[in-house]
Amino acid sequence: MSGAGRREIVITIDGPAGAGKSTVAAALAGRLGYTLIDTGALYRGLAWAAREAGVPIEDGRALRHLLDRTDVRLETGRVLVNGRDVTAEIRTPAVSQLTSRLTMLAPVRDKMTPIQRSLAAPGGAVLEGRDTGSVVWPEAEVKFYLDADLDTRARRRRAELAARGLGVDLETVRADIAQRDRQDAERALAPLMKPEGAVVVDTTGQGIAEVVDTLLRVVEQTRCCTRS
Repeated sequence: MSGAGRREIVITIDGPAGAGKSTVAAALAGRLGYTLIDTGALYRGLAWAAREAGVPIEDGRALRHLLDRTDVRLETGRVLVNGRDVTAEIRTPAVSQLTSRLTMLAPVRDKMTPIQRSLAAPGGAVLEGRDTGSVVWPEAEVKFYLDADLDTRARRRRAELAARGLGVDLETVRADIAQRDRQDAERALAPLMKPEGAVVVDTTGQGIAEVVDTLLRVVEQTRCCTRS
């Protein structure tokens, strides 16, 4: 909230894997003093739970049982599954692939979307994911769609994995991202797309600070107009 109880805006950042969404969203939220809501991390937490429990996601009954007994939360940048901090464990290629499959399923969406909306409802939030501006919060005052060429995205993702001690060759990462792109774009439920009214930012060849400055200019324009 700002002056006289006025509600701060909601910002959505969507785009494919490796476009820089997570890093940019975190930096933007920090600059604005907003809450960061990593919607993909919530789905990753659920995928981690399914993997840990050995639940085949094709088994509808077993999946519904898992959904009923699994509590996934975001707290100060951490992902908690039934109270356990799994933040570091959900960023593996295996969890990424399972997450993409899980997000195609209606029961999963029915559980997670209301959670994501409730986190954004107070305002002053930056939502980051693949359907935040099209499904989770289509009424957002500012929407961005970040993209970059496939080779750039693969190099970035490989560097992220290497920083976590996961050595994966570039071609494997590139193939995984290309497969995820196809799955996300072709899924029937909430496919990856440019939300209506979103500002498209190509991050190829740009540093994080440069991208964040670009987004900030758009945000400040909108905030200025909503205050007047």
